[in-house]
Amino acid sequence: MQPLSWVAIAAIVAAFAWTFWRHTPLSYTLSFAILAVFVLTYVDGFVFVDLAWRVDVFGDSPPWTFLTTVFVHAGPMHLFFNLLGFLLITPTLEERIGPLRLGLLFVLGAAVGQIVFAAVRLSSGSGFILVGASGGLLAALGAFGRLYPRERMSFFLPPIILPAVPVLWVVVGYLLFSFVMTAAGPTGIANEAHLGGIAFGFAVAPLVMRIEVKRAAKLATFDASVLDSLATTRELREVLDELKAADVPEVRSAWLDKFAANAKCPRCTGPVRLRGRSLRSACGWRQRL
Repeated sequence: MQPLSWVAIAAIVAAFAWTFWRHTPLSYTLSFAILAVFVLTYVDGFVFVDLAWRVDVFGDSPPWTFLTTVFVHAGPMHLFFNLLGFLLITPTLEERIGPLRLGLLFVLGAAVGQIVFAAVRLSSGSGFILVGASGGLLAALGAFGRLYPRERMSFFLPPIILPAVPVLWVVVGYLLFSFVMTAAGPTGIANEAHLGGIAFGFAVAPLVMRIEVKRAAKLATFDASVLDSLATTRELREVLDELKAADVPEVRSAWLDKFAANAKCPRCTGPVRLRGRSLRSACGWRQRL
């Protein structure tokens, strides 16, 4: 592999590591990783060759490309629409179920989508190159529709802003559309991966929610009023109100992460970090939760 391909893989690994180390939203770190890989493919085209999953096209690709191909995109428009998905779909879902569950849905959904795609394309005797995060994103959408079917979502398809509709309608509509397009035969769009991803997310969402998030459970019972003195801005007060109103551990944990990311230490006015059951700053200040 080329040196820049290793840099791209390091960016992918760093995205997941940064999320769970610094409690940064996974939706955003994955977006940055995808952008980084896209830039690197333009700097050196071999990054695309090294990381894209291909079968019987200029030779089969190495096994790790089954994972790295999710972060590779075929062009600016392909990249744009998938990043749009990261902005419209995953942040709200992540706030409710947490980054661990979202990460599992995204990675496993992408894998299932790729397997469905490969099974259909190879049955026709043709090879393929498959790139993009669509399968994982649609798994997140399918899970959203299963867990919060009445939630209303609006979609932006430049230059049209579509009216808000229940997310379950979107899931069912896209599921039927992907099925019809898959049945119609191979195209330049990976409809088979879309179908596999969204069906997987819809089917396994309740199982994923059974995964216990220990940190969220531990923080579920703390008295949020201890943070009143730190809510010094309108944004922080709004976040704190949401935290107090939340009755689901994962949701409380997500709002606490957002509060900690924006709060300032009352002693040194520096940033604070959430460590265990305490908020801390570099000057030694600590607030027990």
